[in-house]
Amino acid sequence: MNEEEDFKMRFNQILIEEMGKQFELEPLPLDPAFKAQHPENDKSVFIESDYLDCPKTAGIRTGQLDLKGSMLIHFGNVPPAQDYDIPILGYTFVYANKCLIVVLDLLPVARNKDYMDFYLASLKEIPLKYDWIPRVEGSREEVAEWAKPYDSGYSIYRWCDKEYLPAMENAFRDYIHVFCDCIKKAKPLTDPEKCSRRNTHMERYISDYLEKDVGGAPLKNHFGKEWGKRYMEEFFFSP
Repeated sequence: MNEEEDFKMRFNQILIEEMGKQFELEPLPLDPAFKAQHPENDKSVFIESDYLDCPKTAGIRTGQLDLKGSMLIHFGNVPPAQDYDIPILGYTFVYANKCLIVVLDLLPVARNKDYMDFYLASLKEIPLKYDWIPRVEGSREEVAEWAKPYDSGYSIYRWCDKEYLPAMENAFRDYIHVFCDCIKKAKPLTDPEKCSRRNTHMERYISDYLEKDVGGAPLKNHFGKEWGKRYMEEFFFSP
């Protein structure tokens, strides 16, 4: 960063470290164009990504985007494998203009009480644990309207001062630990109705995020619309 050269974010590393303590993670094939990339004729903008195999998931997908030293973004998506309905771990952490923006949730694949109790009962107390972190005056405090059907109700959506980075790292660890518990107790889906519900939800989730999520805008702006579209469709939100 230009003004804060010693400032570092470790959210992607924390994810891999914490999940690696509980599961065997193995690298998955990733298009070299997605693994690391500079825009043509602009070496000050850089993106690097990782793709790791993890049991019962469709792979850990993480990205780190440094925009000309003025903005640093860590983002990740861990969807369930085809035969499972575990929640989707999704996050974005943005450092810009001395502000830390946090979007963190375990997005349920079903909304019924049995599902929520089974997977997410232990999640509900975590956002309350970090509610003391002051919000930046005038900042947004909830996800976009179109994304609310996917929200667990226990997400952290916060704009705060960068001094609260360590607290947000701890919050991230708490969400990861709940996510790991979800993976451990998940069983393969055998009920046709649950399988159909899971598949329909995932198709709608992927479609809505590809079409409406503003997170892809920096990629398209800096790397071109075609590359940004391919990154989102072929890697980050691929089934």
